Amino acid sequence: MGRQRILVTGGAGFIGSNFIRRLLATRRDVAVVNFDKLTYSGNLENLAEIARNPHYEFLRGDIADAAAVRPLLERGFDVLVNFAAETHVDRSIEDSGPFLRTNVLGTQTLLDAARLHPPRLFVHISTDEVYGSAGPGENFNEERILDPRSP
Repeated sequence: MGRQRILVTGGAGFIGSNFIRRLLATRRDVAVVNFDKLTYSGNLENLAEIARNPHYEFLRGDIADAAAVRPLLERGFDVLVNFAAETHVDRSIEDSGPFLRTNVLGTQTLLDAARLHPPRLFVHISTDEVYGSAGPGENFNEERILDPRSP
């Protein structure tokens, strides 16, 4: 059996890069492609220690760019993990355009491409701008109902 092919979007950010480093450190049966636009929160220095790993590949790109996403998913992936998101609330108040483009249209672009070239598993990671805030002493888990009052 070959390596499990995993596409990680937004993998140069803090959480995505930790996910990729942990995955490659603990699993010998994976090959990871990191697709990241490298905006204010993406930093390839987060991945410097694995940059030469033969089971890791970095591609610069925007999840809202269908012309880049479609051929990428044509390569065939077992798992797609979407970490790509605009996250700073203050920035969203000043200009909501980038948030809509990445968090909504980018996710739609990934889903549309995944319908044509479906991975076995599509995991969407997001932020409190999408899921809402947890109250004091509350934690999120898979069973938690999304807060309809979230922005």
